[in-house]
Amino acid sequence: MAANTVYVITGANRGLGLGLTKALLGRPSTTVIATVRNGEAVATLQSETDSITAANKTTLYILKLDFSSAVPPEKIIETFNAATGAGDVSHADVLICNAASVFPMAPSAAVKAEHLRAAFEANTIASLLVFQAFWPLLQKSPSRAPKVVMVTSSLGCITNMERVPAGAYGPSKAALNYLAKSLHTQHEAGGLIAVALHPGWVQTRAGQSAAKDWGFPGEPPVSVDDSVKGMLDVIDKATRETASGKFVTQTGDVMPW
Repeated sequence: MAANTVYVITGANRGLGLGLTKALLGRPSTTVIATVRNGEAVATLQSETDSITAANKTTLYILKLDFSSAVPPEKIIETFNAATGAGDVSHADVLICNAASVFPMAPSAAVKAEHLRAAFEANTIASLLVFQAFWPLLQKSPSRAPKVVMVTSSLGCITNMERVPAGAYGPSKAALNYLAKSLHTQHEAGGLIAVALHPGWVQTRAGQSAAKDWGFPGEPPVSVDDSVKGMLDVIDKATRETASGKFVTQTGDVMPW
């Protein structure tokens, strides 16, 4: 396993997380560590990937971790060790913090306090604690340039704020963007590449839920396959100079904060 490129993906049983997992299973010498929320999600991911013939020396591990409330780093690593066998996966190369919860896209004046607390717990705090859990393994990446990708949204953009309401989701993603930039700034010596990555408005359950709240007639414009292809291209090419500490779209464009 030491020679494999190791990816950790949270929220892997559906939508973008599932798309990323399937795509990475097609790459040789790749280890995919995929987290899901519960036993039903484990079964879904296993069913979705059973028909995929993994590439040569490629392996999938599934971890059951519910990030609807932030999980302490110690618990995350304990679950990781139990799933992979302590020591079998000795490093990580790319951490993709994809797991998130979507709440009603209400105007700010109508956002409920409980939704705001829950959004920050699932979308912001949980991602930071996942990074804290895996940072020791990321520092062991043979590439000397480990990557953390915070899957965010244009709804978290403050400079060019979307004209649609973003409820509790937008503020939680704006805070996630801050964390991506701060990790870039604070871990220069460790070579960390930290990217806030907007996948586009995608045809996922979350994307369709937003469309319904906004009264949008039809599907979101970006397919899961196209988003995943673009995201992986950005991740593969990302360096400290080109993408780290930046708010980037799946097409490679840099957005203002």
